[in-house]
Amino acid sequence: MKREILLNAEHVTLEQVVYFLLALLLFILPLSAPLAGIVFYVCFTLAMVDGFKRKNFCIGFQLPKNVKYPLLALFCLSALSVLWSANVEASAFNWFWVVGQEAGLFYLMLRYGVKGHRSLFLMKVFMVGAAIVAAYGIWQYFLSNALQDVDWIDHAAFPELTKRAYGTLENPNILASFLVLAGSYCVGIFAPLRGGKTRISLIIIFILTAICLLLTFSRGNWIAFFWVLFIFCAFFYHKAFLPFIGGGLMVLYMGWGLLANRLMSIFQLQDTSAELRVSYVESAVAMIKEHPFGVGWYGYQFAFPDYDFYLHDPSVIMYHAHNLFLNIGAELGILGLILFICLMWQLFKIARQIRYKQVKPWVRGIACGYIASLVGLGISGLSDYTLFNIQMGMLFWAGNALILILHNRCDNI
Repeated sequence: MKREILLNAEHVTLEQVVYFLLALLLFILPLSAPLAGIVFYVCFTLAMVDGFKRKNFCIGFQLPKNVKYPLLALFCLSALSVLWSANVEASAFNWFWVVGQEAGLFYLMLRYGVKGHRSLFLMKVFMVGAAIVAAYGIWQYFLSNALQDVDWIDHAAFPELTKRAYGTLENPNILASFLVLAGSYCVGIFAPLRGGKTRISLIIIFILTAICLLLTFSRGNWIAFFWVLFIFCAFFYHKAFLPFIGGGLMVLYMGWGLLANRLMSIFQLQDTSAELRVSYVESAVAMIKEHPFGVGWYGYQFAFPDYDFYLHDPSVIMYHAHNLFLNIGAELGILGLILFICLMWQLFKIARQIRYKQVKPWVRGIACGYIASLVGLGISGLSDYTLFNIQMGMLFWAGNALILILHNRCDNI
């Protein structure tokens, strides 16, 4: 027995080691940013060594031209834009740190996640990690004595709201955005399956993510999740309409006072958060008008003091515009925003094509989940910019890579 284990160990290639580390990275990424950073750099370094040994750094397949060109243009534009930032050094460092890891994970996925059923395994690993994140967030809310950051709650507007779950991520809104992403893949993969243990597992993970999402009290992500479920019921799985309506009514009945007050506050400027978000929109729009080519990658915080129409406090650092689309437009200019939207549209079309192909159910399920995730992140992006968080940004680009892998391999799966 020992001899067999040693023989198997001798046949483990560097390529397989990198793939194992890639799977480990996707599992750890939402659990711990520092640990994920260590795993990423080890994984990427070994991938470079593997490339030198095989004298091949190519990803193994051609990206569709309608994806490759806007992707390369967006990447180059983001790099060049640091030159017109008000703080070139800080913007350049952030670009290498953030875009470097996001692009690195994108490359690792495309190079090492292609063979066989690796893409399915990587998705399973991600879902297990998501279940742990959600379960920990629920435990934290009900049983942990950890103090919540008072900056996350406007006690004057919401006196009944004393705490919000933030789980393993930095704040409740980032956790909520992650849960919308995980929930999207849950319902997407669930739709084309036909019973079995996988469906039961997806139901359990979905329930955990839904409960934890409620406990974040993130209004924008509640709305985003509602539209994810609507897409699921209307286009992917019509049988879910009645449970969707029934579950929603039950949640409202059990927590009407707190939930209704929180939801209705979206339409009223009665709390600091809502007022600030309106001011961020005004600031970002003014920034885009005066800087149509953008203020540079990571340059929003340096330009914001000149467009602070609400706080009037230069000591307050505002890192982003709390709006996905306006932030891209403010930092990368109108061209950057157009490139980003074009890229997302092309990836959406690819996912839609996969959904209607005669391939295995889990392949179509991941495509459905990707579509739902774009809807969810797009809607939540109207009120926040959680892709600013490196964990969310890396997971976002990992999902983009995954749909390209399936597009390349769907005829052989």
